[in-house]
Amino acid sequence: MPDTVLPFQRDLLDPEVVALVALADAAGLVPADPLSLPLAEARDAAERYHAFLNGPVLPADIREVVTDGPAGPLRLRLIRPPGASDDSRPLPVLIYFHGGGFVVNSIDTHDRLLRLLARHSGAVVCAVAYSLAPERRFPHQRGEALAALRWVVRHGAGHGLDPERIAVGGDSAGANLALGLALDAREEPGPPLSFGMLLYGMFAHDFDTESHRLFGDGRFGLTTERMRWYWRQYLGHGGITRDPGAAPLLADLRGLPALHVAAAGLDCLRDDSLRLARRLEQARIPHRLVLHDALPHSFASMTRHVRKAEEAVILAADAVRRHLQH
Repeated sequence: MPDTVLPFQRDLLDPEVVALVALADAAGLVPADPLSLPLAEARDAAERYHAFLNGPVLPADIREVVTDGPAGPLRLRLIRPPGASDDSRPLPVLIYFHGGGFVVNSIDTHDRLLRLLARHSGAVVCAVAYSLAPERRFPHQRGEALAALRWVVRHGAGHGLDPERIAVGGDSAGANLALGLALDAREEPGPPLSFGMLLYGMFAHDFDTESHRLFGDGRFGLTTERMRWYWRQYLGHGGITRDPGAAPLLADLRGLPALHVAAAGLDCLRDDSLRLARRLEQARIPHRLVLHDALPHSFASMTRHVRKAEEAVILAADAVRRHLQH
């Protein structure tokens, strides 16, 4: 989620981001701060702020299904590309996980992004309403991600989905889950995943990076302090911070599908993506790293207002489309 602690630095940020922040301020809307609000209030504030970011609803065919998660029902939202009919050939699938530090946000806060991804990728986006921390902690969300994949493989054909053309994607904490699912999928029976799309991911519990030193004070939104708090909610105060299940940057990356890795240039998490790209190169995994240098964390939620953010999302969606065309 975008969060503002200090005034944005106008000479580095894309001017449309600066204008968006001013517009939100004028409307009396500020990004939710779970460090200064009770968690329930912070979650409500996040929904309101993202409703402002999303604006008018984009046309799409929306369906919801429920499958069995590791400890109860798991809701999946299927967003079909505009113009896709039920009697056409089965469509590829992008299983998507929203960001929010594992603590806030929902498939509703990411509604515009999900619809844009469906429109420009040509895939049915399967958005996963995974459980939030601290009510549910690692590894519960990893189990829900795997349950979503298994539903698509076993039951997707009945909903016009092609179980042999599956990509995974996510932003921030959701990119963590998407990468984790790609790792888990190596051990699953059936066809391998076709692709992965990772936007400004939260890949390791490590704050000793140049991007945390440069941007962790909150001039561009997300702060190092907040990232430490998010990790504590996800792992628990005594969590295993170097467990590759929770921090997939530390995992054995061999055998992954090709990946599109997008980093925000003005983001304390920037180096998570840069370090992941180096590890992918070492593991000889095909990938493309794109650094969007004038954008902050959570730019994928700003597409209605910021042209460069929309272009970044379309670029990622086009990568999904190309890899799912087979």
